Amino acid sequence: MDTDTTHDPGRSAPEADARVRVLLVDGDPARVGAIAHILGEAGIEVVTAYRGATALARLADETPDLIVVGDGLGDGPAVELIPRLLGRTRVPILALAAHLDDRLVVPLLDAGADDVIPAASRAPALLARIRALLRRTVPATPPSTGPLPDGLRVDPGRHEAFVREQQLTLTPTEFELLVLLALRRGDVVDHRTLLRAVWPGRPDADPDLLRAHLTHLNAKLIGAGHPGLRNVRSTGYALRVAGGDPIRS
Repeated sequence: MDTDTTHDPGRSAPEADARVRVLLVDGDPARVGAIAHILGEAGIEVVTAYRGATALARLADETPDLIVVGDGLGDGPAVELIPRLLGRTRVPILALAAHLDDRLVVPLLDAGADDVIPAASRAPALLARIRALLRRTVPATPPSTGPLPDGLRVDPGRHEAFVREQQLTLTPTEFELLVLLALRRGDVVDHRTLLRAVWPGRPDADPDLLRAHLTHLNAKLIGAGHPGLRNVRSTGYALRVAGGDPIRS
């Protein structure tokens, strides 16, 4: 018996926040307030830090989708902080520079920033750069999952999935969810990751819609002879492997 608390995907809505989460690191309180307001108005959750040490500590408790790094931190320049951040996370980093001058931009890029924009950028440009960086974090063609338990085989390149010799007829969304779950090979994928993977950059993604897609995917897996999915209450979903009772929709 599973030690997790599990549910039928068709009966329990995911308790998830699909909003993008940004860690904003800058030593200028006025700029932090202005950028946080822009991001908040766009439905983006903001976690702030005014010092590099605080930002590093935040990473122990938070799981940001992107980091925005400014200057004037007081405990070291951004070019020194960025490599330390990358030592703890692999999310995109957007650096803010006073001017787009090579003397400022090149060191930031060499330090590991994915993009650099002027600190005084207007809201549309800032949000566009953030959306662009978030899109890059979603692989266009995930790697092949290889052999999986219970006869499941997923080929992202061909956009095909089989349970033993039976091909599954899946919608694009169901297929993307299955790829992500298959890559975890039975480990739980949290609700927020599932929402972000299927609808990247969509802070308004509906958890109930995710539940509906997972319910249909679960039914198709079981119909083909696979044990289906398991839903860990308040946490996420995983492929159920042989040995557990199938979750019937």
